This record gives sequence, C-alpha cells and structure tokens, in this order.
Amino acid sequence: MRNKRLKKFYSRLIGIIFILFVISHFIPVPYQVMEPGIAAELSPMIEVKDGYENQGEFLLTAVSSRRAVAWDYFYISLFAPEDKELTAISEQLPENMEMNEYIELMAELMEESKLQAQAVAFRQAGYQVEVSGEGAEIVEVMENGSAYNNLKKGDLITAVDGKKVEMAADAVNIIKNRNIGDVVEITVIREGEELKFDLETLELEGNEGNPSIGVLISSKGLDYKIPGEVNFETENIIGPSAGSVFSMEIYNQLIPDDITGGRRIAGTGTISLDGEIGRIDGVKYKIMAAKEAGVDLFIVPEDNYQEASEYAADLELLKVNNITDIIEYLEKDLEL
Repeated sequence: MRNKRLKKFYSRLIGIIFILFVISHFIPVPYQVMEPGIAAELSPMIEVKDGYENQGEFLLTAVSSRRAVAWDYFYISLFAPEDKELTAISEQLPENMEMNEYIELMAELMEESKLQAQAVAFRQAGYQVEVSGEGAEIVEVMENGSAYNNLKKGDLITAVDGKKVEMAADAVNIIKNRNIGDVVEITVIREGEELKFDLETLELEGNEGNPSIGVLISSKGLDYKIPGEVNFETENIIGPSAGSVFSMEIYNQLIPDDITGGRRIAGTGTISLDGEIGRIDGVKYKIMAAKEAGVDLFIVPEDNYQEASEYAADLELLKVNNITDIIEYLEKDLEL
C-alpha cells in the first residue's frame, strides 16, 4: 500500500516538474538572450551588375538576439554558458526609445552602411563616386548624456572633431571609435548659425561599453552618385556592423582577380566614407559563428582585436583600421 502511494506521489511530482519545465519555455522575462548568430556568404546577398564571379567567399557574421523565457533565465544564471548571456531589455534600448523605434534606427543605419560600402568599394576599384549629404539631424537629446542642455532637437551635426559628417553613420562611427571619457568637438548648424561644442563621451545605460554623447540622429539630404548598380538581399539583418565585409564583397566583384585567393573570409566592422573600419559589439559571438562556419580568416577592427583573440583559438585574425589594410594584406597573400 505504501509503495503504491509512493509511486503515485512520484508520478505526480514528475508530472508537476514536467509541466513546470514546459511552462518555463513559454513565460517571457524582461531579458534578451545574446548568442552566436549566422556566418553567411555574401555573394548570394550582393550582386554587382556585370561584376566578376569568384571562387572564394566573404561572409558577414551576426549576433543572435531573442526574447528570453523563464527557462533561459534559470539555465544561463545557473550554468553561465560561454556561448550565451542575458541582457536586460531596458539596458539594450536608449533612453525613451521603444523596441520598434530601435529596430527602425538599426534598419536605417544598415541602409546607410550599404551606401557607404558601395562608395568605398567603387573608389578603391578606381571609379569616381560623388556623395553628398547635409549632415546628421538630431531627433532626440537624452537627459543623461553630455549633449543635454547643449545640443537641441533639430540641430544639424556637420562635423565631429573636424571630420565632415554627411550622414548619421559618419557621426556614429567617429564617436564610437573614441574612448569613454574622451572629449569630442561637435559642430552643428542651428537656425543658420554654426556652433561648436566640446562634449565628453559617456557610457550610457542601454549602451554599455560604447562611448556616447546622448543623442539620437538621422541622415538629412543624402545623395549618392555611384557609377554602377549593386543589388542587396540582406533580408532581416540590420545594423551597420557588416560595412567592412560589404565593401570587400563589392570590391571583389569589381576587380578581375579574386582577392580572397579562394578562401572563406569572414569579418565585422562598420565602414565610413573614408574607409575607416570601426568597432562593433558582440565580437566574441561573431568569432564563434565564424568558427562554426569553418572560415579561414576573420577580419576584426583594431578596437575589438583583444577580445576577439581570446576566443579565436586557431582561427587567423586580421586586425584592421581601414579598408586598405584588408586589400593590401590580401593582395600580398596573392603574390606569395
């Protein structure tokens, strides 16, 4: 009789545990799970009209982000797996910004990254490219940033540290390449008057690890004249961090020799109109994605190199500051 009761008790206990396990996979918590995303070949995504076909491949890498459920919270908190981490949703979003607004901003920066990549690639291939833009318009000033009580909504940023700003991505890339605590000179046009402000870069909530002055911006009056046609099919990938490999894929289709030498080359890094390659977030997960895809070389911005080297193991890393660093390195390999 006792054995029968024990069996019934254990059966119910197992059933309850199973139900709780199932439910834990559906209850959302206010966190995101960050983990390795895709390492995807770019040749199916990018086509230069009348461009050359190549044997090797450039690949973009991405971080996967999804809404966490209760099971994720318990599992990651208890076991701290190397390939996953939790980040609070409130910490991911800039102040006063909803998730849909953030996604729209990242999508806009992705489109600008594509334009910049085209301009840089065509110029490197010897073509004349005309780019014009009025600057980066401030759409919101955050209270906890150094821009508060200095810059205003509607100000047009035309230069950062004396470097011309033609689009939002220019300003983002320049500031992102500074250290937290550096002072940057921001030149703006306000009601027809040019003003300059020296602002300290800060680490803001929701943008940890990145220098910021605390403004949200968008491009104004952007116009490109590129002597060729490039078609992108990047689907749901957003953000500016694939700019460097976009440039290299386009460049490789514009020149007769395959600069990859037949290799699979992954990478990450923003791109500016002058070819500078800027730091990105989540480099360790991008390295993991690249290793899973079996790439031969990984291109990494200099500011991300130290962290990348901790996870690269036997994956060869190429530390770069500018698009010319990549081209010169790969051309030298071809000569050997």
